[in-house]
Amino acid sequence: MGRAIVRHIISKVPSLLLFLLLGLPMIALLLQWLVNGDDKSALLSFIGRETLFLIGKSLLISGIVALFATFMGTACGFILYKMRLAFTGFYKMALLLPLLISPYIFAVAWKDGLFWIFGNNAAFYSDSGVILVHTLVFFPLAMLIIGSALSRIDASYEEAGLMVIPFGTMLLKIVLPLIRSAITISFLLILIFSLSDFSVPAFFGVRTFTTEIFTQFSALYNFPLAIGQSILLLVICLLLMLAETRYLSDAPFFSVSVRGSMSKKYDIQKRQALFHALLWLLLIMALVLPVFMLGTQSLTGRILFFREAWILMGPAVLQSIKLALCGTLIITIVGLWSAYVKVRLNNRLPNVLLLLTFIVPSTVLGIALIRYYNLPVLNFIYGTALILLLAYLGKFGFIASRIIGNGMRQIPVSLEEAALIMGIPSWKIFVRINLPLLIPSLFAAFVLSFILSLGELGVTMLVYPPGTELMPVKTFTISANAAEALTSSMTLINLTVTLVLITLFFLTGKWLFKKFQYA
Repeated sequence: MGRAIVRHIISKVPSLLLFLLLGLPMIALLLQWLVNGDDKSALLSFIGRETLFLIGKSLLISGIVALFATFMGTACGFILYKMRLAFTGFYKMALLLPLLISPYIFAVAWKDGLFWIFGNNAAFYSDSGVILVHTLVFFPLAMLIIGSALSRIDASYEEAGLMVIPFGTMLLKIVLPLIRSAITISFLLILIFSLSDFSVPAFFGVRTFTTEIFTQFSALYNFPLAIGQSILLLVICLLLMLAETRYLSDAPFFSVSVRGSMSKKYDIQKRQALFHALLWLLLIMALVLPVFMLGTQSLTGRILFFREAWILMGPAVLQSIKLALCGTLIITIVGLWSAYVKVRLNNRLPNVLLLLTFIVPSTVLGIALIRYYNLPVLNFIYGTALILLLAYLGKFGFIASRIIGNGMRQIPVSLEEAALIMGIPSWKIFVRINLPLLIPSLFAAFVLSFILSLGELGVTMLVYPPGTELMPVKTFTISANAAEALTSSMTLINLTVTLVLITLFFLTGKWLFKKFQYA
């Protein structure tokens, strides 16, 4: 009886608190739009020719990005997860870096780099620039999701198919149907991420639905229109994900490792050089070339701006790392709790809530948090860094929950049952059995949440409190009027800090995974 009460408290009370902190702001935003006085024209002011044009344009750009990125990710996933190729670990890590680095860094790199090469980047201030950067940034997501799905296909299916049909036919008739959900979710996720991204279109001066919402809310102070457009964008994103919500909620691709995998690998001895060349070409386009262009542009001109850039970025670097670290600690703790109550207590509410805030576009989440917490009684949250930490939790809590949850699924329940029979308390079982076995998953969730929080721009631009200096915000606000070389230098500092932190985490994780590796 006592254990049941404890489980009920662990499951229900934090769920209510999470709903009050993150779920209620979204509901309040919807209610605020619905009760916008008696002026029906204000209520439906976002419905017009201009709004429909922006929606169509944004969906077209994002659809092209999703199509290209999913195709590239599928090809890379098959090469790296289904073929016996040397240095696959290096390629996986290197190709995932663009996904971990904030998109605005690549936007600055391509914009300033093409200006340095051609002397005029006006042609790149267009939809094609957004498509290029978003495709190169988001294709690793498709590679990760589809590659994980490919690695889970039992080898017996492919071997049985190859006995009666050619290899190409086997791929079309057997492999593709088995990974249909992964391809679909990759396409939809990339579509939503591209549709809701604010930083890249803003840097290129491309007017999209997301940048329009930001402009109406923060520049023109047209709150009814901004809220109406936010609701519309939110509905679009939720409808896009509705068909695959259950698959995304279980999220088997957010795993640190797959144990007991029986996936088939193909030998490609005669074509090794070709696949290496293709992977290196993609790696150069996605990572090497942008870094090179940033470095070259930073050194171009009569004046070196590194000193000025560091003076501007120095305080922001330390504050960004500090806030990202605090946010990541909260994300990891909430992710661990959410994973535990879903996997062990069968309570899906926290996971669903984190999934919804994960899908919500950054600008919409930012507006919801502002409208909900901008009250005198809640000023201790709105006027401090707590509002920013809540934004980080809303954006990245689901990822941490899924990584830890998939790790928890791989822990045999029999271990806990045996300990209970021996009379060991539940809390001691969790501390002595679950936590040590979850170390790799906890570390992976912590690192990924930290890097993503460090580079988040969309929601940060809206909610960061006065007196706070953050790397992405600093770069974005100064880039409008600063010299190209100064902007590139600041972005290069930002990129260097991110890569150094990723390297440190990688080295730490390599030691940690080796120490806590289990069969």
